[in-house]
Amino acid sequence: MFRYLFCLIIFWGIALATLAQSDTTVQVRSTLSLEDFFQTVLVNHPVARQAYLLQPLAQQELRLARGSFDPTLSSNFSTKEYGGSPYYEIWNTQLDIPMWFPADLSIGYEQNRGQFINNEESNTEDGLISAGVSMPIGRGLFIDERRAAVRIAQQMQEMAEADQVNAINQVLLDAGEAYWDWYYAHQAYEVTNEVAQLAEVRLRGVVQQVKKGDAAPFDSLTAYINYQEREVQRDQARLADENARLTASVFVWQHQQDGFIPQDIRESTQPIRPDSLFMLSLNQLAELQQQARTQHPDLIVLAGENQQLRITERLNKEYLKPTVDLTYNFLAQSVWGNAPSLLSNGRFSEPAWWRNNYTAEIAFAFPLFLRQERAALAQTRLQLKQNTFEQGWVQRTIENEVTMAYNTLFNLRGVIGRQQKMVANYEQLLAGEQRRFRFGESSLFLINTRETELLDARIELLDLQTQYEKARLNLQYAAGVPNLAYETSTSDQDVP
Repeated sequence: MFRYLFCLIIFWGIALATLAQSDTTVQVRSTLSLEDFFQTVLVNHPVARQAYLLQPLAQQELRLARGSFDPTLSSNFSTKEYGGSPYYEIWNTQLDIPMWFPADLSIGYEQNRGQFINNEESNTEDGLISAGVSMPIGRGLFIDERRAAVRIAQQMQEMAEADQVNAINQVLLDAGEAYWDWYYAHQAYEVTNEVAQLAEVRLRGVVQQVKKGDAAPFDSLTAYINYQEREVQRDQARLADENARLTASVFVWQHQQDGFIPQDIRESTQPIRPDSLFMLSLNQLAELQQQARTQHPDLIVLAGENQQLRITERLNKEYLKPTVDLTYNFLAQSVWGNAPSLLSNGRFSEPAWWRNNYTAEIAFAFPLFLRQERAALAQTRLQLKQNTFEQGWVQRTIENEVTMAYNTLFNLRGVIGRQQKMVANYEQLLAGEQRRFRFGESSLFLINTRETELLDARIELLDLQTQYEKARLNLQYAAGVPNLAYETSTSDQDVP
């Protein structure tokens, strides 16, 4: 008997010491909404910053393609002198002006001198000026590589914008799921901490009742074991909360002078969720599906690829024609040499001036079997068929994903409502069991059982609410809505 009382006294001492050490301090906590979290991701996250570079890259690609139509000024001077005798001096300067219409203009000046100059290169003392045009009348008349490159680059503008939406939506989806995992872990810790504090209060009360002789010492041992179980649950929930917060911190970056530096979310920060559940009506769902069919980034990219393939098909069909290029250059004496005399003599007004001083050239080429050209055309047409099949499959997949995400939202909304009622019922059961315990009609075992059932129900409710918020993100992601339909903004200084 004395041994039992001695052990009980020691147990009380340990329990009281444990309770004294478990006092918690009140900390001021700040909140972080999903909108603010997304704003930080959009402005500073490296993947988002990379996505903002897609459109400038596409613009430079278009600029690069248009560069093939830039005028080119070229000049070449060569001379030879040997044994004191000037062999030749050859100076050619030319300005080539490519045109969108299949004709290239050129203006040139040449001055060739010397004792041993080639007869074909000989001209007047003051040199010759030339102005001409070169154009294809066979292959390249309707489209050529330069025009095809520009039109393909123009299609890349819309494709780059769609790729940007896709990239940003993907990083926002990952960030949003990490945020709601953090919310679940944090709220689960709050619940387990609350239950652990209740177990602590209950243990204090039971110890006092045992001291007064109103409760058996065995009840204090049961209460202490329950308190230890709640402590273990709280420690595990605290670890999960800490890890989830660190996972969400992966998406938090800050712009500094040295660049973008990763940041950690402060321990005092806690996530929050809306008070009401987001839900779409059937009309809104139909509008969202229509938007997904016409403006989904994946479909825009596939449509752009289809247009690019059609441009390539036109170019490949053009290659089936023979190459026939015409070149005509009018020749005249140098303006600063004999041009005044030419004007005074009326040489430019003569009807035959363009027939007497000119160079002309016609070039013809045609592959006899056209195997390369026909193979390239066949490949492009097969790629067009593949693209058409992929468009149909992707569109059908998108429509189904939007519908499935909506069904998930609709189902979770009802389940959450029933789970909330279940939590309220468990709270009533626990309150009733506690009243019965005060009147001596129940036991700590039943109270712990009711409390465990309530804890499980609240954790399940948290899990359902988290699933609902994730389903909302997945619905907007499946429909391809920019920024997942969240009202976020970036300034001109934030976006490169």
